[in-house]
Amino acid sequence: MKRKRFFKSRTGNSRSTIGVNNNLSMFKRSQVTVFIIIAVVLVAVGGVALFATKDANRPDDSRFFAQANAKPELLNVRSAILSCRDNVVKDSLVSIGVQGGYSDKPANVLDLGWTFIPYYYMEGKYAFPQKSFVEKELGKEIDKSFTKCINDLSFEGFTIDKKVSRTKAAIKLKEVEVKIDMPISIKKEESVFALEMKDAPVVFNSSLADIIDVAGYIVESHKNDSKMLCVTCVAQMAEERNLYVSAFDLLNNSVLYVISENYTSDEPYSYEFLNRYPAPEVSKIAVPSVPSAARSG
Repeated sequence: MKRKRFFKSRTGNSRSTIGVNNNLSMFKRSQVTVFIIIAVVLVAVGGVALFATKDANRPDDSRFFAQANAKPELLNVRSAILSCRDNVVKDSLVSIGVQGGYSDKPANVLDLGWTFIPYYYMEGKYAFPQKSFVEKELGKEIDKSFTKCINDLSFEGFTIDKKVSRTKAAIKLKEVEVKIDMPISIKKEESVFALEMKDAPVVFNSSLADIIDVAGYIVESHKNDSKMLCVTCVAQMAEERNLYVSAFDLLNNSVLYVISENYTSDEPYSYEFLNRYPAPEVSKIAVPSVPSAARSG
């Protein structure tokens, strides 16, 4: 495997390789007494306030739990559903990265069995997915995985019914916002409780918008001359966005590009795609294993 190294950052750290934040209010005792009375009243009505905290990643479902009297077993069902949601969004972001912005397999790919890597450029033909397209593909990936996760949930005495999931993903600067529209009904005996998530988006830190910018520049550069690429331009783009860009020569005149970072989450993130150039622009060598998501440092 041949790996091309072009530059380091100005600080000397390797950035990229390519071919890429006393005065407390004093309360009177009478006020404290009032607060205690209020607290007792709130407990008496069922502890609804415990679940009324608003969180960008949690539905405002206080009325739902008021109806259910906040039964512990119902809370377990709710918790499992929300865990499904959060884990699915994280995993789908990873899949979309490895698969170069695709959920459904496109025509030209390197098929690895367990996953695939798409070609963005193939001997004069272009298939670069724009950000709006990647948003739709991410929504598809989440819908498929979230539906499966809900199907796998099982709680004694409860039935979980759902409708078709319709997810909308928005790739924004330094974050991805996801709204899952899948009405869910949790049934126990004769009672039915509705859980809606569409008005409570899930927001995760993400470099996806920056990565798509860099990938687009690499591919667009070939429209003028497939043999030319402004390495300095890509290096500067990567450094400004705190990204790593690597290129690996493969068989069939193909180059694997991996754009990665390790600052938005505990786990490194990578985005991969392939370009195939007319011979003899790239030397034929052995196909390498898929590289790790990112390097430390």
